[in-house]
Amino acid sequence: MASLNSTIVGFFKTFYGRFAGTEGNLKTEVVDVKLMEVPDPRRVSATLSKRLEVAFDSLARRESGRLVEEQLMDCHSPERARNLAAGPLVLPKELQQPDRRELDDAVIEMLGVSDSAARSELIDRLYEATSQHFRDIRVVEIEKMEQRARSGGKRLNIHDLAADIWDAVELSDSLSVRQWLTESPRADAWVDVPEDRPVVLLDNPLFPDHTVYFGRSRKEQVHCGSRSQAQLVLHLAELGVRGSLKIPGDAESANDLLVRVEARLAEARTAFSELVESRTGDSRIREQLLDVLQTWFVRGRDEETPSHP
Repeated sequence: MASLNSTIVGFFKTFYGRFAGTEGNLKTEVVDVKLMEVPDPRRVSATLSKRLEVAFDSLARRESGRLVEEQLMDCHSPERARNLAAGPLVLPKELQQPDRRELDDAVIEMLGVSDSAARSELIDRLYEATSQHFRDIRVVEIEKMEQRARSGGKRLNIHDLAADIWDAVELSDSLSVRQWLTESPRADAWVDVPEDRPVVLLDNPLFPDHTVYFGRSRKEQVHCGSRSQAQLVLHLAELGVRGSLKIPGDAESANDLLVRVEARLAEARTAFSELVESRTGDSRIREQLLDVLQTWFVRGRDEETPSHP
C-alpha cells in the first residue's frame, strides 16, 4: 500500500494506458496496471519497513489532495490559465505535506538511494516533474472546454462534455447498474419494474407490506418476497432503472445487494464530481453533467438520457 501510494508510482502511471479524449488524461486498464513497475518492500529492513508504515498510516488518516496547483483548479479562463502556467511552478498542497515527503523518501531509499541528500534532490525533481505534468494537462483541459463552448457559435453541448468525462473517468467497475445486477451470482428472481412515477413503499408496522406501488393511482404494483427486496426494487426504480430486472430472492442477499449498489454509486459520484469540477465553474452545468453521467452509469450509456440545452 505504501509503495502504490507513493508519488513515484503515481508519476510512473502516466507512462501507461491510453489517452481518454483530447485533453491529455489517461485511461488505465488492468492490462496497463500489470505492466507497471512497483517498488518491492518485501526485503527491506525492519527500520525502513517501520518508516513506510508510519508515513503511510499518517497519509491514510487525512484526505488526499490533488496533484494540480490550486490556482489552476480554480481557473476556468484559457487566458488566465496560460498566464499562470507561464509563471513560477507552485507545488500542489499534496506535495507540500510532510507525510507525503516522508513516504516518498522511504520509498526512494527502498530503491537503493542511501544518501539522504541525494534522496532529497530526487524528491524535489520528482515533485517538479509531477507538478509540471499535471499543470500542462490542466491548461489543455481549460482550453478544450472553451473550444467546445464556442464551437460553431453554439452553446456548450452537455452530452459531448459528459462523453469526454465518461472516457476520462477511472472506475473499478464501469458496468451499468442494470448489467451489473444481471451478473450478480445471487440474482435468481425476476421482477418487472413499471415506467410510472412516483414510486411508493408504504411503511405500516401493523400491516407489513412488501409491495412497491407505481403511479399516482398506484395501479401498477411489484409484489416482493421481503421488505429488503421491496426496498431494493424501490431504490432501483428511484434511480431510473426500468423493465425486467434480475435480483436476489431472499431478504439477506437483497439487503446486501442494496448496500453494494449504494457503494458503487458513491464511488461513481465521487469520480464524476472531481472531473466535472475540473471542467466547468458553472454550477448549473455541473448539475446537468452529473445528471447525465449518473444516468449512463445506472442505465448504460446507450440508453435514453435526460434532455439538456
